[in-house]
Amino acid sequence: MIQFVPPQRYDSMKATGKLPSPKGVAFSIIKLLQRDDFRVSDLVQLVQSDPAIAGRLLKFANAAAFGRTRPIVSLQRAIVALGAFRVRELVIGLSVMHTHSSGQCSAFDYGAFWGHSLATGIACQELAHFAQTSSEELFTIGLLARVGELAMASLYPEEYAVILLKAKEGGASLATLERDCLEMDHQQLGATMLAEWGLPELLIQAAYHHEQPDLAGFRDGSRVQTLTHSLHFARALAEVCMASEEARWSLLPGLLTRAARLGISGETLNDMADRTVRRWREWGAMLQVRTQEMPPFAEILAASPPTRRVSPATQEPDGTLSSPRLQVQLVGIPAAELPTLMQQIESLGHLPVLVDSNIDDLKQVLREPAQIVIADMAMPGLKPAVFCRILRQTPAGKESYALLLASPGSEAHILEAIDAGADDVLVKPVGIQTLRVRLNTATRMLLLREEIQRERRGIMRSTDEFAVTHRRLLQQALTDSLTQLPNRRHGLDYLASEWAFAQSNGLPMACLLLDIDHFKRINDTCGHAAGDAVLRQLADLLKRASRVEDLVFRYGGEEFAAVLPNASGRSAAQIAERIRALVEKYTFLWEQQSIPVTLSIGVANLSSSVKDSQELIEAADAALYEAKRSGRNRVVVAA
Repeated sequence: MIQFVPPQRYDSMKATGKLPSPKGVAFSIIKLLQRDDFRVSDLVQLVQSDPAIAGRLLKFANAAAFGRTRPIVSLQRAIVALGAFRVRELVIGLSVMHTHSSGQCSAFDYGAFWGHSLATGIACQELAHFAQTSSEELFTIGLLARVGELAMASLYPEEYAVILLKAKEGGASLATLERDCLEMDHQQLGATMLAEWGLPELLIQAAYHHEQPDLAGFRDGSRVQTLTHSLHFARALAEVCMASEEARWSLLPGLLTRAARLGISGETLNDMADRTVRRWREWGAMLQVRTQEMPPFAEILAASPPTRRVSPATQEPDGTLSSPRLQVQLVGIPAAELPTLMQQIESLGHLPVLVDSNIDDLKQVLREPAQIVIADMAMPGLKPAVFCRILRQTPAGKESYALLLASPGSEAHILEAIDAGADDVLVKPVGIQTLRVRLNTATRMLLLREEIQRERRGIMRSTDEFAVTHRRLLQQALTDSLTQLPNRRHGLDYLASEWAFAQSNGLPMACLLLDIDHFKRINDTCGHAAGDAVLRQLADLLKRASRVEDLVFRYGGEEFAAVLPNASGRSAAQIAERIRALVEKYTFLWEQQSIPVTLSIGVANLSSSVKDSQELIEAADAALYEAKRSGRNRVVVAA
């Protein structure tokens, strides 16, 4: 249950003028759509008055997610395609972003906030199929899911700076610190703002609970639960997008777990993440929002953890290394020092590989380095810091242990080399014991990385298996085992969410209840196995006869139901009559015996007198009863 900010306190917040809110065209659109008699032409005229918003709406309407082959060039067509209320939600999000890109709270990173929010919105769009919600709505709620934090920073800049610093120190969650200091949290404030702006309740519920979706108490498999988990996953993917290379690695296990909860396998996740990053960068450039480059997601998953500084290892009791024989590349070592160094490396159980100092050989080392690279800081043709930076740019180079040798007096460049990516620097002359310790450390680090990679691959395999299992179990929980149609629980939940969407957006919809005439006679005459066969064949026929956007489900026994989004009263009656006629003409077979089947169908349409989805299906049920009473094998539309 959502806890909103008390109305009196919220009114006082608005009175300060500091609360983030849509401005200009966005505010005018909100006011326009509050009228019952608004015209699309008025909406088009408002949007046209702001060229930036008009261009962004056209871009949304032409996004690949909409599946259109021809580009939309007319603003009116774009608005009709998106829908007036979705246009409102998109414009609200973009307006708040544009007008609140900076502020007075010193500890609040406005650039990072909007970069993360944009990535969340775009990741949400990629999840539209999983969340059973339009991609435009998902973009808006992803963009505004954390708007309560922005509002806190705007209303109480000094107090909130203290709260943010305490939250970074750990010990208490951000919401707990907010409630302790300000007697409300960002979730409450954000939900109150979204409700005032007119966003659908389903989206507000998801935004309010998305930080801890398992505590929301939503029914398993319900649309609101799926949407909340989708937003939770999108936020986690956005955190990966915004994180540094070192921080990103630690975020991946949590992201994989969230993906598995949605039934997203590894390959699907790779494609989804790469598309999200590409579109995030494109939109970031257009909206002037902070983004950053990222390697392909598959490469991130396969990489080892960031280089870690390990304290020098101690010598084994017998003076030998317990590690495998490794290749050690020697780069730029002066000729006078080379024989001694090679002999030392061989005596420690490793294989020295000499690399010439010419530029071609250096390039080869940088592309395909050995497990351990020892380079002299005075190598000709390449500065040590540059050498290290180039080495670390390739996946293989990130895995290598880079040890640099410095001449006495060059200590000033040691920190520069370390910052550029060197694992360690030794000042010459290097004794055998010092070299033994460093190579022992390098070997153990390499073994540790290999072990972590093995564990990572195991985690990824387990995550994929969990995703498949979770998807299968969820499918079983929401599917009727006999007909393989969605079951009553799934169907009624879908009906409720479609009713809420149609009601809030002023769209038509209808519901059908279908009952097999004299089904008991089939069971009594031909047996229950024949009755089951008829139910299965009818389910297949109903799936083929319905529209792509319709949901047909088994209501119970010999009754079926169909939810028809965006169907007017006339088209719903036509669809019902077409189904009735198809069933009457269809040949139902059981053991080569033909079984005649007819349907009675009740139709109910969304109207001002219908208060909720339950009343809609009750109206369809009353119409079905009338169809049965008046002779069966007919369609009756509820009055």
